[in-house]
Amino acid sequence: MEITLDADSGTPMFRQLADQLRVKISQGELVAGDPLPSVRQMAAAVRVNLNTVAKAYRLLAEEGLVDLSHGKTARVIGMSTKTSGRVPASAQRELEAWIARLRTQGVGNKQLERAFSRALALSLGGR
Repeated sequence: MEITLDADSGTPMFRQLADQLRVKISQGELVAGDPLPSVRQMAAAVRVNLNTVAKAYRLLAEEGLVDLSHGKTARVIGMSTKTSGRVPASAQRELEAWIARLRTQGVGNKQLERAFSRALALSLGGR
């Protein structure tokens, strides 16, 4: 599984890792039942602290994408069916924060719509 983290990015490493795993789940590269590497294995593979991986895995578990049963291998649950079509509250807050930041930079509704459409297309494997 290819994961690339950028230490110079303004995005925390745990979030970069969670984001990349989320994309792999959404694109079907990781499917329900697939085991994730152990925290130790993932940390060694992407060269980060164990706590960084643990935090990323916990974030994905909070979103309903990963099962983190104590003492067992972390496994992909898949795209959450628990939300009944709703965006998880944590993701909604994050999206609203991003929109607020973009608005302070002068980005308007049309630009936001185009950026969101582009990002959505990319997450689905488009270009």
